[in-house]
Amino acid sequence: MSIVSLTNVEKSFADRRLFTTVSFALDRHDHAVLVGRNGSGKTTLLRLVAGTEPASSGTIARARGKRVWLHEQTPELNRDQPISDYLLTAFGDAVRLESEIRSVEQTLSSLNEQSPELHDVMLAYQQLQRRFEAAGGYRYRGELTAVLEGLGFPETLLERRLLSLSGGELTRVTLARALLADADLLLLDEPTNHLDIDSVEWLEEFLLSYPRAFVLVTHDRRLLERVGSRVLSLEHEHVETMGCDFTTYVREREAGQAVVARRYEQDQQKLEQLQRFYDRFHAKKLKAKQAQAKLTQMERIKSQMKTPLRAERGLRLNLPQPAPSARVVLELKAPRLTIGGADQAGGARTLIRDLDAVIERGEKVALLGPNGAGKTTLAETIVGLRALADGAVHIGHNVRLAYFSQQGRELDEALTMLQCVLPLVGHDEEQARRLLGRFLFSADDVVKPVAKLSGGERSRLRLLTLLVGKANFLVLDEPTNHLDVTSVEALAEALREYTGTMLLITHDRHLIHTVAARVLEIHDQQLLNHLSVERYWEARAARGGHLGASTEAAADAPAASRGVRDEAAAAKARPDPELERRRRARLRGVEAEMLKAEKRLGDIDHELAQPQTYQDRPRAAALVDERTATETRLEKLYGQWEELLGES
Repeated sequence: MSIVSLTNVEKSFADRRLFTTVSFALDRHDHAVLVGRNGSGKTTLLRLVAGTEPASSGTIARARGKRVWLHEQTPELNRDQPISDYLLTAFGDAVRLESEIRSVEQTLSSLNEQSPELHDVMLAYQQLQRRFEAAGGYRYRGELTAVLEGLGFPETLLERRLLSLSGGELTRVTLARALLADADLLLLDEPTNHLDIDSVEWLEEFLLSYPRAFVLVTHDRRLLERVGSRVLSLEHEHVETMGCDFTTYVREREAGQAVVARRYEQDQQKLEQLQRFYDRFHAKKLKAKQAQAKLTQMERIKSQMKTPLRAERGLRLNLPQPAPSARVVLELKAPRLTIGGADQAGGARTLIRDLDAVIERGEKVALLGPNGAGKTTLAETIVGLRALADGAVHIGHNVRLAYFSQQGRELDEALTMLQCVLPLVGHDEEQARRLLGRFLFSADDVVKPVAKLSGGERSRLRLLTLLVGKANFLVLDEPTNHLDVTSVEALAEALREYTGTMLLITHDRHLIHTVAARVLEIHDQQLLNHLSVERYWEARAARGGHLGASTEAAADAPAASRGVRDEAAAAKARPDPELERRRRARLRGVEAEMLKAEKRLGDIDHELAQPQTYQDRPRAAALVDERTATETRLEKLYGQWEELLGES
């Protein structure tokens, strides 16, 4: 049964059409991912499905009694209310019944065994308890705690008010509210913005085990590949649907486009041949009939021709390779990194102790850790926006530093995009416009004020101003936020080819593996040095981290940081108090993978049982190979499952 169905839907704004003749349905168990370039209309399409935005034409039908919940990238919440009250609205009936039960309990406490109303009050109490249980009353506090822990919130969060939150915190709180909604259809628009790696991995497990439908928009390639079993692709004003995972979609789409392009070229050649025959013989009496037949054949070919989709423009990041710096690019030594002060509420708070780190020329280092651990504070200290209370930051000779902040403070809100770029190219307007075009800005866009840019446009403009300069040391704080998947991959490739030095803060696991050769991790107020990305994942797993994280090996860095504590010693320092919660999350993830593998085995066996399968020998052989690989993978999953059960 469909929860929402769209038929011939069109959406336009003023003189711009986003999409037309869009038709698809979302069923109750669909785990769909929605992909498309920035500006193609993904957010608008989610709003149409949710019913918060009207269609220009077409029909959108919604099943009665089904809950649809939309989590937006930039939620608008102006209510001055406690966060606890906002989140508890997800459990309206249970919270209300709990309050009624407490009221009846007070009444009962005032009665004695001889009270004439005791019998009626007891009956009412029992009925309330049954309704409370049916409404999930005995589960809701556990669900609330699990979601808050998964998204990295402290217990004290519930005591604060919505108006006290930063933009990133508010986005995470509204994400928590969406995940608690128990919706029949959950619509998530870039939910990983402002999450750390632990929270992204927790969200991945949550979605893998989600029992109802969702549609996910995200720039996180690994999340797309892991959780989606259906793809909605918004491209060239249309939505194409495929019932497969994202990896299969990419492969089949590329193969299909290659076939269409090849057939189109063949048809064009055939048309040219037929046209030459017609031009040569249509005026000759003996050949006129044949020439007319060729003309008919041409019309038939044209009517059946499928024109290849033109490739949409992608971000082109050909970074200039910078001049070399001194061998030591950064030296950092301090007894502690703190925020706040004695004169501020709460006093000074220590984020990291005993900092002693070095980054050398050409190194690409990922700075990782949970939200609130101090990654951004450390980055701001390195680039000179914050002062150390004690200790020193030394930037090497001939180091030219450029900083991409998470907050986007580098842009002047009063300027246009063109005005931002002109100083970088010697005020050559033609070159500035050409650069902006490479970053997907049209001729009309370049005069748009910075203050009116979308999140994706801001990110692209900031990357442009950062990357076309002559910096040889890039400090990047969450550069993938608000970019689409294709732009993230273009950025990853450009950073991989970059010959300068880099310190990268990101929650994007694909970007970490593509770019970083070493990891500095903030864990329990210590700055840990991992000599490769693989060793970082191993250290996290050893202390109860996520087993599903990729363990692809990255090349060892050319030099290690001096004096940074060994990660193995730190991992053994003390047990992680969240170990049991993580174990349960990993167990759910492994069980979900087991179910998918078992289902695939059943599908393969069914196909191999069909006699017609063996008429296509390559296909039959591929199925046999896939079955062997799936069985092997399933055995490994069984082993992981048994190990996780044994840890309880």
